[in-house]
Amino acid sequence: MKTEQITTIFEALSQEGRLKIFRLMVEHSKEGITPTEMFNKLDCMAKNTLSFHLNILTQANLCSFEKKGKTLIYKPNCKAIKEAAHFLLKDCCEGGCLEC
Repeated sequence: MKTEQITTIFEALSQEGRLKIFRLMVEHSKEGITPTEMFNKLDCMAKNTLSFHLNILTQANLCSFEKKGKTLIYKPNCKAIKEAAHFLLKDCCEGGCLEC
């Protein structure tokens, strides 16, 4: 993964609301989660704000969605976050941090 992609990932996650949304997706990674379910679990986040944040997370390749009828189901891109963590830790403790 290129440094530019890593930067985009961390920029996307640097906002509290987007971090909460991403964590919700991680909690529901197997079955996925709809925007309506996210909205119901996130207190005080407007639907248009949720949509804005989901767009940024999708553009950063941190999640993807599939359509089932009219419903969107979001899932996290765990590979992208693992690669970003690997980028941060690859030179730490002579590679020992990656074993944890």
